[in-house]
Amino acid sequence: MRPSNNPDIALAQEWIADLDAWIEAHGLVGYDPFDVKQHPWIRAAQPYAILRKASTGLCDRFPHASRSLLHVQPSENPKAHALVALGKMRLCEVNDETSYLDHALEHLTWLAQRACSGYGGLCWGYPFAVSAKGLDTEAETPVGVVSAIAGQAFLRAYELTQKQQHLDAARSVAQFMLDDLPRMEQPDGTVCFGYTPGDRRRVHNANLLVAEHLFQVGAITQEPVLVDAAEPALRFSLTRQREDGAWYYGEYDVAEPFEEGILRLIDNHHTGFVLRSLHAISKVWPGEDVTAAIEKGFRYYRKLFTPSGMPVNDYGQYPVDIHACAEGILCASVLAESLFTARRLAFLAIRWPYFYLRNPDDGAPYYRKYPFFTARITFPRWGVAWMYLAVAEYLYRFYGKR
Repeated sequence: MRPSNNPDIALAQEWIADLDAWIEAHGLVGYDPFDVKQHPWIRAAQPYAILRKASTGLCDRFPHASRSLLHVQPSENPKAHALVALGKMRLCEVNDETSYLDHALEHLTWLAQRACSGYGGLCWGYPFAVSAKGLDTEAETPVGVVSAIAGQAFLRAYELTQKQQHLDAARSVAQFMLDDLPRMEQPDGTVCFGYTPGDRRRVHNANLLVAEHLFQVGAITQEPVLVDAAEPALRFSLTRQREDGAWYYGEYDVAEPFEEGILRLIDNHHTGFVLRSLHAISKVWPGEDVTAAIEKGFRYYRKLFTPSGMPVNDYGQYPVDIHACAEGILCASVLAESLFTARRLAFLAIRWPYFYLRNPDDGAPYYRKYPFFTARITFPRWGVAWMYLAVAEYLYRFYGKR
């Protein structure tokens, strides 16, 4: 990649080179913020807000020691492979270097060989269990979010190569969504897709990622069944945007067994997820209501950053999570295509984690920053893979060929 005299681009070029080297040296096997939570002691605390926060704080303060004490083993996450594949394909578009595409296809081969079995189509889950109030999901349960992101990677591979096998894989992911994810019908005629086959929570980013994939595949295959399933899911989330432009993490009903505090959360990175999905949907299913929701949502999203570019949440500033930092870069870079003000946010969003949540020796992203300490552990899925995609997208939008 030709070096840039623009300091913001040069910063991104340096970081992507460091991340490439880190992945080459370490691979994608490692710890995850949620792996320690499958230990029986920590798992028992998850349904209770006070105990959950206390155990999370201790594990964040002593991330390596806690995993050693509880005998947590490193794992390999399908989402990490999908994210890195997406990032490498973006870099291929920036550089015209086929090696990036070759490496991306290796990640897709890894995914194809490790899909969950026994479902209507290709799907993937997490290598750890996830527990919360009213929720008990075993490891390797297929997850709509993971499957949708993997589906995006196969779709991008099809766009770059025009090979039918990649479109077939993306279509298979769509079939899993149609056959196996709950479609929760609402009194207003809208529908919300479930997070997993057994999860009845109505979560906006998960619902829209599924709808996005169905819209995108449907735009290529011209199958009405895909669009017909996606459209009421889109309307579900559009009609539940708040007046200030925000979305709650999910919808809550007192008759449901889930924790109100989690579903009523408004945080930085999930807001970014929702906006990016709406942007992607608008490219293949344009509408004034979608455009208006993006513009209104982005006005709110900009408030979730300090003037220096540090991501914050509706409920407070700390901890600052690397996931939110990556999403800030990614969301702002993508939305800059249609919203001019997103460009400045992207520049701010990449500077803050570069200086405050990055190992200066090897570029590895740290996990979290608290007021008085930083959790200096690097998670391949949560930190490296998301930041890799974010910086690659940033370079694609602001440095690559247009």
